[in-house]
Amino acid sequence: MGAKVRKIDGHYRVVVHHEGKKTRQKIGPTAADKRRAQKIADQVNAKIQLGEFQVESTTTLAEAMAAWHEEFAPTFKPSFAAESARIIKSHLVPELGSLLLSHVDRAKLMKYISCKTKAGLKPATILIHLSIVRRVLGLAVSEGEIETNPAHGIGRLIAKVERSQRTEVDQVQCWTRDETERLLSLAHEHEPSFAPLLHFLFATGVRRGEALGLRWEDINLTAGQATIRRSWTRGAYSTPKSGRARVIALPPSLAEDLFDLLAQRRGQQLARGWPEVPPPVFCSEAGTPLDERNVTRSWQRLRRRAHREGVRPLKLHAARHTFARLALEAGRSIRWVAAQLGHANPALTLRVYAHAMPLEDGDLSFADFASPKRPATARSTSAPTRNENAPGLTGRGHSENLERETGFEPA
Repeated sequence: MGAKVRKIDGHYRVVVHHEGKKTRQKIGPTAADKRRAQKIADQVNAKIQLGEFQVESTTTLAEAMAAWHEEFAPTFKPSFAAESARIIKSHLVPELGSLLLSHVDRAKLMKYISCKTKAGLKPATILIHLSIVRRVLGLAVSEGEIETNPAHGIGRLIAKVERSQRTEVDQVQCWTRDETERLLSLAHEHEPSFAPLLHFLFATGVRRGEALGLRWEDINLTAGQATIRRSWTRGAYSTPKSGRARVIALPPSLAEDLFDLLAQRRGQQLARGWPEVPPPVFCSEAGTPLDERNVTRSWQRLRRRAHREGVRPLKLHAARHTFARLALEAGRSIRWVAAQLGHANPALTLRVYAHAMPLEDGDLSFADFASPKRPATARSTSAPTRNENAPGLTGRGHSENLERETGFEPA
């Protein structure tokens, strides 16, 4: 028992076993880090001999988050790597970074939630921040640096905070069919280079990055289908959000627009001397993938113009919600809509878009069961008939209930 230096996953660590507890402190990969680790181990062993040592992690949350981000960066998508680095630097380190791992508790996390709520951040954004803390502390638990993860179940806590702030139940924002047609009409008139992309978003419900990552080899105009297998985000290709490819249906009007766009690209190929048609379906004037910032600028110009004509100024992502709502209102199944949107679980589609499903209140025949004593037919409205076997009694309708002319027969 005591403190020893071990090389684990290419890094020197100080591993301490004392009083049935175990801690690990990552130092670094170099020879200088090994010497520093040995010095720390000697100091720990000296305190153990004097009875002055208590097992406690000496790693700060800032150090643990930096190590986590460096170690697991190869598993991140470029967008998440950049966004998580920004969150750690701008939010988590200033508020929680100086705390030792063993000093992070639920009270300090609640204080962070309160601070960021007062700063105007939405609960969903705060949850993204603390999900990073949860991952880092979970890794510390698995390595024996701390015993429990105080951020475990933080999602349920954030949900309670969100419910306490709401004054009404929110629904996803989407355009009506008239608004959609007006947006597309204005796009063809004032933003012709952006119009095909906007039409594709409205007619398929795919994410913007998935549309920008589409190539002509993924389009089958004859079958009216397209295969979503990549996404163009932050200037780099990656897999779709679900991590799986999917085949989506193309409405006839969209297929015609894509056919015209392909003819336009072939004309540009001949005019500009390109060796082939640029692979991206939606590309720049130079044939390269579209810059997301230019797409945003085109959309903002169109949205301002449409707003002046009475169209609500929603985000471009609302095109995805609009497709889902119109599909469900048209009677398409939840499973079909989920497959088109790329949701791994149709339960997510149902939870988000349940309000858009058509209601049928009138026909209840599916729940009109026959009683064992009554045939399942409509009650007769004919006049009462006299019962020959029981004088003074009448049979009313198909059920032939015995009834005196002056009232029901007593038991």
